Amino acid sequence: MSFSWMLFWKYFQWSLEFLFVWPFWPATLALTANLGVALVRQWPFRQGRWKEAYWLVFMSYLAGPVTLAISVIGAVDPGRVPRPRPNTFAVWTSNGLFVASLLLGIYWACRMKGLRWLSVSISLIQLWILLGAGLIAGMALSGDWL
Repeated sequence: MSFSWMLFWKYFQWSLEFLFVWPFWPATLALTANLGVALVRQWPFRQGRWKEAYWLVFMSYLAGPVTLAISVIGAVDPGRVPRPRPNTFAVWTSNGLFVASLLLGIYWACRMKGLRWLSVSISLIQLWILLGAGLIAGMALSGDWL
């Protein structure tokens, strides 16, 4: 159970490649367009609209790298026979980060009055990126690679 930066960067690259392969890139494009339209329509940087606490909506973007770090630490070697069991704590933590990010997205959508479309757009992109990280983490933690 040791951390490897090289393995982390490999998983990070694979999780971002998820965003740009067919059949996922149209969803990535649609979510990015949705964010662009939300920015144009609800320009948040007008005086009085953007409060200091709203910057915390971007904190949920840290869930992706944390999920990948957990997958590096708890990775199962698929070449070993018999294959070891997945680390239960790592699997639960990885899944818990996704649920926590989803709940944070709902919280910020309720909290950011006047900018709800923007907050939902930011949260949806974050969850989409986290889905790619979760896919890689799930394969690494179970040892079953596609």
